[in-house]
Amino acid sequence: MTTLSAAPAPRLAAREPMAIPTPRGPVSAALVAVITGPVGQPPIVSSFDAQVERAVINSRDILVDDDLQLALFVLHALADTGIEHVDARWADDGILRDVRSTLESALDEALRDQLERRGARDLDGVEKLEAFLAEEATEAELDEFLAIAAVTAQGVMAPELVTALQRAGLDCGTGHYVDAVDVRVLTARTTATMYAATAPARRRPRGEGSATEPAVPLALCIAAAELRLGVPAVAAPQPAARTEARKLVRDARRLAEHAAAAHALDAWMHAESALRPCDLIDEDRVLSAAALAVREAEVSQLEPAG
Repeated sequence: MTTLSAAPAPRLAAREPMAIPTPRGPVSAALVAVITGPVGQPPIVSSFDAQVERAVINSRDILVDDDLQLALFVLHALADTGIEHVDARWADDGILRDVRSTLESALDEALRDQLERRGARDLDGVEKLEAFLAEEATEAELDEFLAIAAVTAQGVMAPELVTALQRAGLDCGTGHYVDAVDVRVLTARTTATMYAATAPARRRPRGEGSATEPAVPLALCIAAAELRLGVPAVAAPQPAARTEARKLVRDARRLAEHAAAAHALDAWMHAESALRPCDLIDEDRVLSAAALAVREAEVSQLEPAG
């Protein structure tokens, strides 16, 4: 496990608008169509909330629903860093606010339901991933994780992570790697943003960030990866949950982060990329090489020695 510095938390890097991601289904496609159009123009936006409500009802599991999680991720970005070529006034649109509320309510309900059924025990994916990144991960696996980290740190990227991305030859643009990450990564980010935005700022535990600067999912894993690249890592201590409401938020975030971490580890253990196939990976020199190296690792292990 990594040993983290007790130094003060680093100042956050300047925020830039997020690039528009590639839709992953009809809801995220409709959302992109809405926000790239003129503000206040019917009829597109007038029926969008009903479309989202139907999609939520029909979703098998919003925690792994690519379309709905991407839509919520984009709505969060719209209200936070902004989105390239999108009128900032869309963040105040009443229907989009209702859509965000619908998606967040469904996400919150799904997290509560899972916690009620399985509890918070054995959610050790983050700890296992942290140890793996600190001690065993190959250069290719570190590269893939840094792309994941850039998405989980959406809007709150610290200078240490920017330095690590630059040393690996990866892009530091806000949301640049959204198309490449698994839905569980999006869920970890949307979960953190949702609960940070609903917690009273004056009562939020120290180190948990503000309503516009939610704590970064997989923070300890990010610190482990940064140390592997020779970047001094800084991480705030995890606050104790002093109320039932805070315990719920802590456990819900832990559940979402566990799923994201476990997915990455499982992929690498089976010599598969932890990223999803997309044009961005094909065009990215570092990630395309990383995906190939991850797959070739299994082949080399199967070849007879000598």
